[in-house]
Amino acid sequence: MKTLDTQKTASIIGNGSLASDIHRSVSSALICPFVCLVGGKTVWDIFEHSLNAAIRDIEQHPQGKLFRRLIEYGPLNPDDPETLISDNCETTLSDPECGSCVEFIYSHMVNRFKGELSELLALDPCIKLIQQLSRNGYLPSGIRLFWGETIQERRKIRVSSEEGGVRWGNFTKGADGLLVEQVPSPKNKSRDVLKILGVVEVKSMTRPTRKVLDQINKHVTRLKGGVKLGEREWTSINLLFAPFKTTKKAESGLIRIMVIPSTWKLSREWRSVKTDKGRAMVFPKLSDPPMQTQLVELESNFWKITLAWSQEALNQAAYEMTFWYMSQVGRHVYTKKKLPKGWEYMTPEEAGYNSIKMMLYYIPLRHISHRQERLANRLYNIYCFGYPLGVDSKEMLWPKDLPSKYERK
Repeated sequence: MKTLDTQKTASIIGNGSLASDIHRSVSSALICPFVCLVGGKTVWDIFEHSLNAAIRDIEQHPQGKLFRRLIEYGPLNPDDPETLISDNCETTLSDPECGSCVEFIYSHMVNRFKGELSELLALDPCIKLIQQLSRNGYLPSGIRLFWGETIQERRKIRVSSEEGGVRWGNFTKGADGLLVEQVPSPKNKSRDVLKILGVVEVKSMTRPTRKVLDQINKHVTRLKGGVKLGEREWTSINLLFAPFKTTKKAESGLIRIMVIPSTWKLSREWRSVKTDKGRAMVFPKLSDPPMQTQLVELESNFWKITLAWSQEALNQAAYEMTFWYMSQVGRHVYTKKKLPKGWEYMTPEEAGYNSIKMMLYYIPLRHISHRQERLANRLYNIYCFGYPLGVDSKEMLWPKDLPSKYERK
C-alpha cells in the first residue's frame, strides 16, 4: 500500500514504482544512526527539500528568469524579423534568448532534477555497503556518513609557482557523500581531529569508471584544504586521511564509492484509445526495474554501485518534474493575469502546461541554431507525446506521423 508521501512524490515524478523505491531509500537513511542529511524528519520532508533545492538552483541561475519569461511571454511571432536584442528584457524573448532558454531546459533543468533523484536512490545501497564493511572490520563503529549539501569543500585556486602553488578559496558544494570519524589527535589526545575514511560520487547518467574515479580523487585533493560538515568547519590541520590502497585489515584504505544508473531502456510501445475528448495515447504501465541494484569491488577499496533504475527511467522522471515545475510557474503567472483567449476553461497549472508546449512549438520557427532547433523539437515531442516516443525524434512530431497517433492527455 502506497503512503501519502509516496503518492505525492509519484504525482510529481510520474512513476509510482520509482517513488516507492525513493521512499524506501530515504526511509533507510532516516532510521540509520550514522547518516547525516538535512531536510526534515519524514520522507516527504527530504524529497521536498531536495525538490526545492533544485528549484532554488534553477531560479537563481542566470537563465532562470528567461524560463519564466518564456512561459509568460514566449518568443516573437514566426513572421517577425530576426531580433538579436529584446526591446524589453522583462517580456518577449529575443532569438538568442530563445536558444539559451532551450539549452537551459535541456542541459540544466532536466539534469538538475535527475541528479536529485539519483542521490536519493543512492542512499540505501551506500548504507548497506557501509554496514557490510563495518561488519567485516574495514570501517570503525564510530563512522558517520554525511550526505549531499551537508558537505562543503574549499575551491582550489590555481596560482603561479612563485606564489606558492596552491591556494584555497571559499567553500562550495563538495562530494555527494563523505565517510568520516572523529578520533583523538595523534599529537594532542585531548582534542579530536576528523579522519576522512571514504568519498561517494553519485552520477545520474552512465560515465566511464576512470572519469568518476578521477572526480573522487579530486574531491580528496580539495578536502586537504579543509571541509565544512553541517555548521562545523574542520581546517586542514585538523584532518587525517585513510591511506589510498591497502589490503591490511588493521589499516583499511580510503573507501571510494561510485554510484551510476543502469542502462536498460524504456518500452516504446503504445496504443491509442477513445476518450471523451477524442483519442489519447496510452503507454505500458511503468513497472519495477527488470534488475536489482548491483555492487562490485572494482579494485582495492573502490566500489561501484549500479542502481536498479536506468538512465532512461531517471530521464523520464526528470522531464516529468520539469513539466510539473512548469505548471507551478503557470500557476504563479496565471493567478495574477488573465488567461489567454480560448484557455478560460484551464486551471492556472494547466495553462502553464499548455504554455510551454505552445512556446516550444514556436521557438523552432525563430532564428536559432540547428542544435537549439533540434533540442526544442525534442522537448516539444517529449512534453506532447511522452518520453519514450519523444526522445528518439529529432524532428517535430505530428499526429499523422504514426498511425492513430495523438497527443497525450
